[in-house]
Amino acid sequence: MDERVWRLPGPRGFVREVVGEHRRGRHVAVVLPQALASETVFTDSLAVALLGEFASQAAITRRVHQAHGSRSVLETFSQALIFDNQPATVPDLLNHPEVSDMVAVVVAADLCESDRQELPQFLHRVELESHGAESTRRLCVIAILARGQLPSFGGGASSDMAMTSIWWWARVARWDVAAYVADLPQRRDLAGILEDVRTETVIEIARWDLDLAEHLTALWSGESRDLPALLKEWRPVAAPAISRRLGAYALRPPDLLLELWDQRAVEGWHHSQCAAGSSLATEPDRLSRVVWAAQARVLLPWIEERRSEVHCKIIEMIGEPRLESALRDRFDPPIKTDALVEIGALDRVVSMVIGSRDIELRDATRRLRDARNSLAHLQPLSLGEQASLSAACQFLL
Repeated sequence: MDERVWRLPGPRGFVREVVGEHRRGRHVAVVLPQALASETVFTDSLAVALLGEFASQAAITRRVHQAHGSRSVLETFSQALIFDNQPATVPDLLNHPEVSDMVAVVVAADLCESDRQELPQFLHRVELESHGAESTRRLCVIAILARGQLPSFGGGASSDMAMTSIWWWARVARWDVAAYVADLPQRRDLAGILEDVRTETVIEIARWDLDLAEHLTALWSGESRDLPALLKEWRPVAAPAISRRLGAYALRPPDLLLELWDQRAVEGWHHSQCAAGSSLATEPDRLSRVVWAAQARVLLPWIEERRSEVHCKIIEMIGEPRLESALRDRFDPPIKTDALVEIGALDRVVSMVIGSRDIELRDATRRLRDARNSLAHLQPLSLGEQASLSAACQFLL
């Protein structure tokens, strides 16, 4: 993921939530999974997004980088933010005139090893020393870090009076992934309904994992049998045992899932705990069901539109009275034309009444019937079957 992610509604809301806590007068610990906290491109783009959002609120902001020769986190902050008369204590730093009403954004991964180890205690001290300070006059610290670098809050809570933690958990939704995929370079080897099915399948498989969505968009041909190999080569992850509903864990991952969350093996997704899409490589039945769900979401409405067109074509060819007669006399029980006539019945009418007089219509109704029946029985279509279906129905457009 790069800076594009922060244009998406969910991640953008994450950034605005951090800025909102600053307006309430609190420092913020932005907690990322370890896999993301150590990914420089992601943390850097998040810091830039935060600085931009603060700037749009007319806040004075500065990013804290590792200072050469610094012997502590306090010294690193002081050298980054203050030119003269550098403070010797945390209270002096927070209330120094040069940082009055300033926001300092620091990425833990930017600091040296000793400063990273000292960061939790430093943040704890920042929180304690902020209790009596006026929030509009003191320095505000925004720290982007992993959960192991969080300060200790009283009673094991995730926040305190002057500092809160905001977790990267359940921040990406289906519409975010759809927008992200739509903005990626496309393979252009498929078109129309075939491309729509492939895109929907990528979204259904990747879910919250935008990097996996990008991987599949670039490499997957659309053929279902190729998916296990692509998922295995991406990031092998065993399917974890998880509870599906988020329940009380809407704001952060439950303790039992913290290690899996750190590895990006599980995330919050639409009010549920959701395993990484790459875990489907080890569960062929679940993978098949996911592929089917994506195909059904796109193809069933598409099939219904063509069924309606087929119905109109039949009336044009043989007339409504003859169609009514065929549906009444040749079906047991008889089918009423004032109700929806399913594609299976229309296919039989074409076969019995029209036959070889219109081969295109006969082939289209047969393909539509077979595709509808497969999807009704939870069986996904191969890429070849989808292509044949699309080609057979081309004349209906």
